[in-house]
Amino acid sequence: MRIAIGLDIGGTNTKTILAAEDGRVLSSLQSPTPPVSTSASDRIEELLIKNLQAFLKNEKIKMLLSNASLAGIGIGVAGLIDRENGKIIKSPNIASLEGVHIKEIFEREFDLPVVVENDANAYAYGEKWVGTGKDINSFVVLTLGTGLGGGHIYKGKLYEGPFEIGHIIIEPKGRVCPCGSHGCLESYASGRAIIDRAITSIESGTKSLLVDCCGGNYYKITPELVFQKALDGDSLSREIFREVGHYLGIGISNLINIFSIEAVIIGGGLINAWELFIEELTKEAFKRSFKPYSSTIKILKSTMAKDAGSIGAAGLLFKKISAEQ
Repeated sequence: MRIAIGLDIGGTNTKTILAAEDGRVLSSLQSPTPPVSTSASDRIEELLIKNLQAFLKNEKIKMLLSNASLAGIGIGVAGLIDRENGKIIKSPNIASLEGVHIKEIFEREFDLPVVVENDANAYAYGEKWVGTGKDINSFVVLTLGTGLGGGHIYKGKLYEGPFEIGHIIIEPKGRVCPCGSHGCLESYASGRAIIDRAITSIESGTKSLLVDCCGGNYYKITPELVFQKALDGDSLSREIFREVGHYLGIGISNLINIFSIEAVIIGGGLINAWELFIEELTKEAFKRSFKPYSSTIKILKSTMAKDAGSIGAAGLLFKKISAEQ
């Protein structure tokens, strides 16, 4: 049996899996993405390597590897990727990886083939390989995490060109985005946007259950906390998720109008809040999209939200190896 390592490096967490050639996850681990450091020995790429080495030394993993052939490493990274050279060109939410030749570094360290892809593209490939999109020919995936990513499957194949859905402009004079622009969708519909919106509202005097949750330090607010308080009935928290749905719906209407797709699949770390934003999202998406295009579009929840990115990264590694044989 051949297996591959899949890494999904996000702005908050890094997910590591071992996957079989049929897409089964044999083992998985989630750990915090290493923080920015100015120390040469603590550069993020070095810490990522140490994390993977520790994963591979686990007794369960060693047992799996003793009965299988390790084919290589697939890496999905949030940002703009030079996939041919395995270099990270721009990553607004993981700036410490910008300019890093991650493919070369991992190939040298582990002596294995390495594939590097944008994390949302890897997620989309995972959905097509073994997920919600397995039987759908053309669809778009939106990943709701620290940022907002997007991938496109067109006529059964991954569209490899730039697809920065998180940075389409929906408010021309809107919030500042880490990419340097203003009014990007990511600044209204992402984990970072949820935190910013909560803090800004509380500091302006809005009453909320969130006020008493962090000992007065509002910068400890997390998307998960806002989600929990929304479930508890907090008006501000519920409004924040309604707003997320509103802006996602606007963004999706543009995708429907531009691309010939059968479905939009939504996944990522914030997918547990689906019930809090899907009604507003659906209303906006279909109200604003061109009716002849939108009448048959499905908006679907990912059924593999936890590991789709890392599964897709492993799948892309298998695809590369098969193409070379």
